[in-house]
Order: sequence, then structure tokens, then C-alpha cells
Amino acid sequence: MATPQLRLGKMENAPDWYGKSLDELHFEWSKEEELELERYCEKILKNAEEEEMTPLQRYEATWQGKEKDRLHIEVKYNVPYAVRTLDSFADAIKPGDLYKRPKLHIKGHLAAAARLKLDIINVYAISYTEELWGADGRMIDYGTPQQAGGPPIKTMEDIESVEVPDPKKDGLYPGYLWTVRELKRIMTKHGVDKVLPLEACFCGDPLGTAFMGMLGFGPGTVAVKKNPELFKACMDKATEWSIKFGSAVKELNPNGMYLCSFMGAFPPKMKNIDNEWVLDCHGRIGKAVGPNGEGKQPYLWHTLGSPGWELWMRLYAEHGALGPGSFGGWWVGPLQPHEQVFAYSREKDVYCGCSIDDHAVLDGDFPKIEELLAPRLKEAKLHPKHFCALGVIDYWTPQPVVDKLLELAKRLGRF
Repeated sequence: MATPQLRLGKMENAPDWYGKSLDELHFEWSKEEELELERYCEKILKNAEEEEMTPLQRYEATWQGKEKDRLHIEVKYNVPYAVRTLDSFADAIKPGDLYKRPKLHIKGHLAAAARLKLDIINVYAISYTEELWGADGRMIDYGTPQQAGGPPIKTMEDIESVEVPDPKKDGLYPGYLWTVRELKRIMTKHGVDKVLPLEACFCGDPLGTAFMGMLGFGPGTVAVKKNPELFKACMDKATEWSIKFGSAVKELNPNGMYLCSFMGAFPPKMKNIDNEWVLDCHGRIGKAVGPNGEGKQPYLWHTLGSPGWELWMRLYAEHGALGPGSFGGWWVGPLQPHEQVFAYSREKDVYCGCSIDDHAVLDGDFPKIEELLAPRLKEAKLHPKHFCALGVIDYWTPQPVVDKLLELAKRLGRF
């Protein structure tokens, strides 16, 4: 077998820093920008004074299973909604601008935390390995890059010959890591690190990477049934990548980190192959990236899920993908029966939240939002490690709706 080699494709519309390693990246702040950052931090500090506990105290109490004033709120606002705050809903600065420009990325997160009085800053990934396995990619205005052309992996020779990239050197990942590192430095400089947690991710998971970055959805689905050896080989390489990426994020020492399993609808349907591949891959990642010396644990974010998944999820602990020394809990999507999800999480004593349907938030339908949110938060209050999960905020959601949503979550989540 030939020695594996990097097979990096081209990235159309890439930023000027593309191709540089993390060690090579350096972006200067002007005096005006320094003032802007300081003002955002001042507002965040002021926000933290308004409640009984600071967001950081509440977050740490949740992970430690201690008493708190109300449920910690995790909200996945991500880059698209951060940019809405940054440009005052002008639809002028695009999400793609933040993906390309780490300084704008940082401003967007600080502005969102200051304006929306968030419990946590969530720095989400800016790429899904689109060009890291041999395909070309294209950066766009309103989302993460697209893969250009056909999928790069078609045969066992393809996957065996490709080297797992380095997130500190390859693709857009050095820019993401610089953003997290610099954001933490700024928060520490202005004392925000004492009141507000910073969360980073190492998404997506091996199953998603195999489908989206390597095989493609159509050929990947066929491979699951007709060429499981190839599919498993892709999963193995993708797992190595997740470990590398997760370890690089962990070195930056954020307060929290997570891996999104946005292919959560697939495992219950993969009955003709050993779907425990997914469990074993997550177990390998959890054990490799696992808790650091301060007891911090990553968690899994299951963005979709499907009927039947809540039964399959009970196998996670058996495969080392949930519990001490691995992933410390999960956020699960709105399709899951929240009573079962919370009950199982109480049984395993893990961090857990169950989000509501994003469409109700986009519509601003508050009777429906409260109907969905109230029973979830009632269940969440039954265990000190549970939290309030609010789903991805759609780009078009008006800010007054988000304000009211957060006010409702804080009220319903109070003990």
C-alpha cells in the first residue's frame, strides 16, 4: 500500500491567509478596534451583574451538579446570527465575511453576547473538511463552504492513500483556532473570562464527515449497503481527524467544547451493517479528547435524531462514548421524546438539554414556544446537571423575538 499523502483541494474565494499555519497567523487590532472590543466587554460585565449568579458560575454549577439560581441556557446562535447583531440587521456584512476574517468573527461573538445577554459564547466551526480529502471547495456568502465537483473518495485505494490533515496547518482550520485563542485572550484581558464561559466545537462527527466530505450523500448511502468495508474505512479516517481537531481545540482550554452529530437520523436506519461503528468511533474520540486536568468534558450535540434513536442512544455508555473519561453529556434535538432523554441522562448523571423546534422561534409563535419549552424545562429541573437548550437561531429571526425567547427561558428556568 502506498504511503498516505495529503490531498488538499483548492478553495475558491479563500481568504488571503488561507494556506498558512496557526503559528504563522497574526492579525493586528487598530486603536479603534481595541476600543470597540473593550466596550463589548464592559457591557458583558454589566450584564453579569444583573443576576444572582454570573453565567460562568451557573455553567460550572451545572457541570458539577450543584445548586443554581436558574437553568443554564445554551443557545446555538452561531455565525449567521452573530453577524446579524454585528451589522444591525442590515444584511450587509455576510456570514461568509466572518468565516474569512477572524477579527470580524470575534467582534460578532462579543457583540452578540453583549446585546443578547447570553449565558455562553459559542464559537462554531467554519468548515466541514470540504477540501481536505481531495475535493475542491467554494466559499459562499451565507454559509460554510460548499464542496465543488464530485466527492473525492470512491474506492478503498482512495481512502487508504489519503493522509489525515492537520487542523493547525490545513484548510480554514488555523483561522478557526486563531479566533478561539484570540477571543479567549481578549476576554481574559478585560476580565470577561471571570463571568462568561467560552465554548468551542470540533464538528462534525465521523459519520457526517464520511457522508459530506468523503463519499457524498448518494454514494455514501449506497456504500453503507453495498460496500460497508469502504464506509467503515472512511469512518476510521474521519475519527482520526476528529481526534486531531478536538485535541487542537482542547489545547486552547475553552470552558466547554462539543462535537455535533448532525447525522443523528441515520444510525437507527443502518440496520444492515454494524451500526455500532458510530458508537465505537465516538467512544474513541471521547476517550482521546476527554476531560482535562480541570475536569472539563466535551459533550455531544445531536442536532437531528429520528424516531427510534432514543433507544439506540442507550448503547453509548456501553461503548465508552458517554460518562467518566469520555463525553460528559449531550444536547439532543427537538424530535426526541424529552421525558425519555432526560430520564436516561439522570440515570447516567450527565449534562443534558433537549431543544425545541426552531421553526416556532422563527415564526415568533410564543404560545407554541411556551407549550414546547415549559415541559422540557420542568424535566430539566429534576437534575442539577441539566440545562435549557435553545436551538439554532435562524438568520431571519427578529432580535425582539430572541430577547423574548431568552426572557421566557430565564423565567421558566428559575428554581
